Amino acid sequence: MTILLGLSACEEDVVAVTGTDVPYSIYGVLSPQLDSQWVRVFPVEERLVPATPESLDARVVSINHTTGEQHVWQDSVIVDFADQYAHVYHAPFQARFGHTYEIAAIRSDGAESTVEVTVPSEAEIIPQDPVIRLVSVVQPVFIRGDVPGLVQVEVDYAVAYKVANETDIESDRIVIPYLLRHEKTDGGWIIPVDLRRDYLEVTANLAQQVDVGIDLRVGIILLNVTLRFIAANEAWDPPGGIFDAEVLVQPNVMRNVRNGFGFVGAGYRLSRQWLPPVEAIEEAGFRSPEEN
Repeated sequence: MTILLGLSACEEDVVAVTGTDVPYSIYGVLSPQLDSQWVRVFPVEERLVPATPESLDARVVSINHTTGEQHVWQDSVIVDFADQYAHVYHAPFQARFGHTYEIAAIRSDGAESTVEVTVPSEAEIIPQDPVIRLVSVVQPVFIRGDVPGLVQVEVDYAVAYKVANETDIESDRIVIPYLLRHEKTDGGWIIPVDLRRDYLEVTANLAQQVDVGIDLRVGIILLNVTLRFIAANEAWDPPGGIFDAEVLVQPNVMRNVRNGFGFVGAGYRLSRQWLPPVEAIEEAGFRSPEEN
């Protein structure tokens, strides 16, 4: 995503709002993985007009309620993906894990729009021992840490195979979305990585790509598994867990700005790569790289 976290709708296709008394719409994400933070600010006008490069009547400030640290954000003008001018306010600080921030956009007459967000605590991905049953092979993955939500969870399978009647080994990566499969538990979350079900999906995906089929003597070799997601604050909760741009750009969807419109989230990317035990790999249907 343009803001480095994958929230594409919130910064590229945001909808300007007209005809209300609130001063601003604010969009952005605070991240402890960035050295500078930014938000995009729209004035709420009586009628919809394109933004101009002239300075906005807006002063943007923030305070870290955990430490008291304050910043005055600087306005900058960019051209967005729709070739429209956009006012992006930025401040040179790294958001801290577990800290609460308040951002205010203040008009010269004193009217202001504010938003308060808490950055999730630092988390850790810990694969657990696989559970092998007659009909399933599941490797639970424990997400340890005080993280309110997990967004855009996906499992990436790096695999190798040989096309039938060919001699060279090919490689590919198959990404499987894990929409709303994670479960809250003591001290964090559990994501049940279903190796056998995912093997079937990987096989179906490769079958669509390889017209002549895969050499069954070699099979599908599992090279590694990567779990990735965005550790997100509580308000970062799209309807149904789906980031649908047509839905998210509507003014009242995922709205957490007081006396204004828009959404400011807080979060960071987290990923871990590993190779399951040989027994789990083979029981799921894959071939182990140790065999080849």
